[in-house]
Amino acid sequence: MNGPWACMIKVGDAPNDHGCWERPEDMDYERPVATCAACSDLAAEMAAALAAASIVFKKHDHRYSSNLVHGAELLFAFARGPRARYTTQLTDASAFYNSTSYWDEFIWGSTWLYFATGNSSYLSLATNLKLAQHAGGIADSLDDRVFSWDNKLPGAQLLLTRLRIMVNPGYPYEDVLHLFNNQTNIAMCSYLPQFKAYNVTRGNIPVPRR
Repeated sequence: MNGPWACMIKVGDAPNDHGCWERPEDMDYERPVATCAACSDLAAEMAAALAAASIVFKKHDHRYSSNLVHGAELLFAFARGPRARYTTQLTDASAFYNSTSYWDEFIWGSTWLYFATGNSSYLSLATNLKLAQHAGGIADSLDDRVFSWDNKLPGAQLLLTRLRIMVNPGYPYEDVLHLFNNQTNIAMCSYLPQFKAYNVTRGNIPVPRR
């Protein structure tokens, strides 16, 4: 990508917005726009969202679907450029939705882009062993198995496990796909009540036992 590029990361004021539960059109205080020149996690997350949406519209509105893919690929290239977490650019957001890394979003974004485009370079990135290591993909941690705003790895592992079971792309992706398949199996089993690895909130959200 040729620069300079910037990504819009927020409209509004975090403390005020969290204390004001009303329609945006009724908000009468200043709501500034914040941008960043490096926010790898957020940009890759946005790319994943656009890529996933492109799949939904592909059969019914091909032009719109193509525009979504184009936007997703631009955002993902931006994410892979100068690297930083968005909360290092937008410090007030760290009190509400802190980001601890961008490696899991790289796997999440590249996985959805592979499904949206069929471009094997995205699958190669999603199954890169070093990237998986950075994202916690080989760690035996209960925290790494809970899908959240700060951890997209379990979702990507589930999508790639589905790919392995239904398509089985084989070499050179198999080693990491097999690893992710095992991690997904462990995660699914640990959600079951008899394994007692998680407490469950009233909203059925799993929380690792301490």
